[in-house]
Amino acid sequence: MVELRPLRSGEPREVAGYRLLGRLGDGGQGSVFLGRDADGGHAAVKILHPRLLGDERATRRFLRESTTAAKVAGSRTARIYGSGVAEGRPYIVSEFIDGPSLHDLVLDGGPLTVGELERLAAGTITALTAVHGAGIVHRDFKPSNVLMGQDGPRVIDFGIAKDMDVSTTASSVVGTPGYMSPEQIAGEGATAASDVFSWAATVGFAATGEPLFGRDSIPAVMNRILHAEPDLREVPEPLRAVLRACLAKEPVARPSAYDVLARLLGRTAAAPRRHASGRARRDPDAAPREPRRSRRDADAGPREPRRLPRNAGEVPRDVRPGPGPGPGPGTRRGWAAAGVGVLVALGVVAGVLWRNAGFPAVEGPTGGQAAFGVELGPEFGPASGANVAAMAIGHHKGAPVVAYAEKSGNSIEVWDPRIGEPLDRLPDAGPTPVRSLVLIPVGGRQTAVWTGTDGIVRRWRIGDARPGAWHVVCRSEARLAPGQWRKQPAVVIGCPDGQVVTLDLASDRIVARDRPATGPVTALAWDETTGKALVGTGRGLLGAPAGPLGKGEVRSVAAFGDGRAAVTTGGSTAVYDLDSGAFVRGFTTGAAGVGVTAAGGRRMIAGGGDGVTVWNADRGERLGDLAPGRKVTGLAAGDGLLVVATGSRLQAWSLASTG
Repeated sequence: MVELRPLRSGEPREVAGYRLLGRLGDGGQGSVFLGRDADGGHAAVKILHPRLLGDERATRRFLRESTTAAKVAGSRTARIYGSGVAEGRPYIVSEFIDGPSLHDLVLDGGPLTVGELERLAAGTITALTAVHGAGIVHRDFKPSNVLMGQDGPRVIDFGIAKDMDVSTTASSVVGTPGYMSPEQIAGEGATAASDVFSWAATVGFAATGEPLFGRDSIPAVMNRILHAEPDLREVPEPLRAVLRACLAKEPVARPSAYDVLARLLGRTAAAPRRHASGRARRDPDAAPREPRRSRRDADAGPREPRRLPRNAGEVPRDVRPGPGPGPGPGTRRGWAAAGVGVLVALGVVAGVLWRNAGFPAVEGPTGGQAAFGVELGPEFGPASGANVAAMAIGHHKGAPVVAYAEKSGNSIEVWDPRIGEPLDRLPDAGPTPVRSLVLIPVGGRQTAVWTGTDGIVRRWRIGDARPGAWHVVCRSEARLAPGQWRKQPAVVIGCPDGQVVTLDLASDRIVARDRPATGPVTALAWDETTGKALVGTGRGLLGAPAGPLGKGEVRSVAAFGDGRAAVTTGGSTAVYDLDSGAFVRGFTTGAAGVGVTAAGGRRMIAGGGDGVTVWNADRGERLGDLAPGRKVTGLAAGDGLLVVATGSRLQAWSLASTG
């Protein structure tokens, strides 16, 4: 467990419905507390320092952190549950990661082993790839901003992050000296290349147990960053060569985060069980010897093996550490084993370690055909995927989940696609079969929202014994899409009579009702750029600033969040610029379903028919085919994952990057 300091006099006791249990730590902008909601769920509650309350700039920057982090939440970053101002103090509520920072982990126990180091590098560069793909520069990547949860590493603290199109001047130099890039120290603008440098310095610290550029005076450290080459001899190859390239003094000479990820995926076999410094591990049956001492306890007596937090219910059973000699399941060996199970949920890295205990070959953008799409686990779900009427992808307790409902029943089942096992089931989802289903996080809990042929919208929080509130919205079958209302989670409902209704899930109230169409709503999507719904009808798409788009019945629509959207009519999908109405490009996507997702900072369109074809939505390139020769009856996409329904149950893939 992480250390929790009792609350002091004057510190808040409750924020946004979370009772504060104690203080977790302090940062430059605020203090972080552990909060618990009425249902027993935990969250990290960050509150602005009192000394900064009169600083409007600091307040704006503090609240901007939640918006910035939310753009990449779920991609090896802590999810944001909400933000606001309570009793005059701004706050941010985010996912609680029960684990130490990388800084404390290494300071207490010394350098990571090779296996741990590889998982750290893959997980954190995946996060950075997603951050840059969302158009964000972190600007403060360092060991204390990487939390070592039981589901693998998570990147946190976007307090000084900026959009890539926002300039950074010499008057706003920010960062942590030992992990800043040369250009940041020189007062130049921080870019994605700066983050890559800081990432390499962070991984180098984990590999050697010491900051690569020393830990003495700040001027001395900065001078080494500007002029000296770090000592990487203790870093094992091929990671050493990757770090050396990332630590180039000139930003243009460094690889991108995606390039680094592709090189890490280029490992074709698992590394020997050797220490990160290159020394072989001892036989566990050999005579014990004194463990390597960390800097923090160099002068202390013998110490017990370090114990890390563990949430047993969140680690797949077949990757939990088993019995045997050496440290028990709560030690760092437990974290290493858990990391194998969770990296399968990373989108671009997913499934790699699960299947092969190594990495498949991947070539960069200029190479040949790259490895594409990795099965996330075994087939799962119903006896036949052809019976699935609706399905959705989400996350529950930090792990990917798939919820589905069958055509002939009125139940909803939730499965873990990594291990092919059920997690929860709602046996009675209403008197009519489910026809539209979405998963939306509400108050830190994944919530299923659905409608049947009766037009009633119902909800159920995964883990609860019974469904929650319900609303009579439409007269018959409706269409659903996740949305927002005043920065809170909402669901948008499209009715057969052309109505579009917004249900605020935080307050459980219908907050908006409109009738943009004269006929049935056939598809829906929420456009973050306009804060409005895109409405598919029998005659094209409504809701774009440019006016109606396309012709014919819209089968599906997905907003990219950058002013573009993918609209499917018939067996083809067209990408439009919503502001101008201009056609960007088109794809042949089949008639069995279309999904849009992102992985590695790249958007993809998947279409099903005879198998599934996946396209690069930005470049128009065909990336690859999945389930060839199998008749696809439906699919769902999200968070870099693709779930396909066929006659032989459901199958999940991670859409690994290909350049």
